[in-house]
Amino acid sequence: MAAKKLIPCLLVSAALVAVAGRAAAEAPLMEPVEPVVITGQATVAGVAAGAAEALSGYIRIPTTNPPGDEIAGARYLSGLLEAEGLEPSIYESEPGRANVYARLPGTGEKKALLLLSHMDVVPADESQWQHGPYQAEVVDGDLYGRGALDCKGPGIIHALTLIALKRLGQPLERDIVLLATADEEVGGGLGAKWMVDNHFELFGDVEFVLNEGGFIHRVEDKPLLYSLNAAEKGPCWFKVTARGEPGHGSRPAKETAPTRLIEALHKLVAWERPHEVGPVVAGYYAAYAAIDESHARQFRQLDRALEDDEFYRWFTDDPSWAALIQDTVAPTVLVGSSKTNVVPREVSAEVDSRLLPGHACDDFLGDVRALIGGEFVTVEALAVAFPSSQSRLDNELTRAVERLAAEEADKAVVLPGLLTGFTDSHYFREKGIDAYGFVPLVVDPGQRKSVHAPDERVTVAELEAAVKRMVRLVELVSQ
Repeated sequence: MAAKKLIPCLLVSAALVAVAGRAAAEAPLMEPVEPVVITGQATVAGVAAGAAEALSGYIRIPTTNPPGDEIAGARYLSGLLEAEGLEPSIYESEPGRANVYARLPGTGEKKALLLLSHMDVVPADESQWQHGPYQAEVVDGDLYGRGALDCKGPGIIHALTLIALKRLGQPLERDIVLLATADEEVGGGLGAKWMVDNHFELFGDVEFVLNEGGFIHRVEDKPLLYSLNAAEKGPCWFKVTARGEPGHGSRPAKETAPTRLIEALHKLVAWERPHEVGPVVAGYYAAYAAIDESHARQFRQLDRALEDDEFYRWFTDDPSWAALIQDTVAPTVLVGSSKTNVVPREVSAEVDSRLLPGHACDDFLGDVRALIGGEFVTVEALAVAFPSSQSRLDNELTRAVERLAAEEADKAVVLPGLLTGFTDSHYFREKGIDAYGFVPLVVDPGQRKSVHAPDERVTVAELEAAVKRMVRLVELVSQ
């Protein structure tokens, strides 16, 4: 199996926990940024032409989480919409932690479509950036800044979509709802979750949600790849604690807390968990077969193909592919002694585990305890744990995405995906609303890798094109 994979299915997952002190120190204090007024003509192209300027102003507002402080970003977005005669509302879950809601009325013949994004961003170490994370510089056609892709760029695409549709003045059969939330980067407790828990009446008529989690990928000599993420793995975070007799580093006991933790973690990462090909993953590789002729037969019947040891080893050699068919465990935060010559009484490791759809965290932790638990090693659940979620693969929205892809000059391929990270989509899926990760923005591999990394960036021309595609997609699903 020497053929090289074209792309990983997995989009870059969200890094969910940041160091609060450093985040606060790195986010610069800036003067208030005035909302941009979109002055283009009453055409989609005219509105789209203002995308880079609108996003630049948004990026210059630091909303690093923690601490968040999304209120300035919320006022910026609200001002952008108010200038067009829309009537946005700001909902604060806590002082300074804000969420923006707006609605463009349609005829009501169909249920509403929600465009979802988040205003908070992860920290940025300015020393690692060639172009400042909050300066919004445009260099060689690319706009640099924290949030350019995750998730201020999509938020501007959504806002300009509402503006363009209002200027066109052609009522759609659906209301189009915009929601820009706080706190997504650390779980959404003060953002999407708070809005769903406290103001679900605003979303009671929503049928579909379009959120972050999937872009359009350009691969050399291949058609455009539309990544439509219809499912997400569920996080099941836990803590492993090992205990033993403390002592001096010069005369350690045969077994200590650190050695017991090392042994437990070794068993954990070596644990062979059974693979499972769910319907979303099966659909992804069935579609992917059209662009990888050398493995088309195996991809069309992936579950059976994985029974072959050689193919299984080749397939799971890519961590992003392996994560689509297995529950994963990744030890991350390690805590032990503060001195080299002290054997601590207790050490611990926090573990990031992601479970496939249908797998329960309680059951999984029971298996973990059976594997590594004992008198001196305990396993306890952490706060981040919720079920995996999945939306339907055949409805008006998925068919609209397929129609949009068919309108591309080279007939793009739609790949239904499983996101190995998680987004705010699960809060809506838990309420019975189909949610999908898809932003119709073309990104290249370098841009995709810049999410949560230095020099995050988006191509200005592609940003404008994404506004046009989003307007068209909304029309297709609302007619």
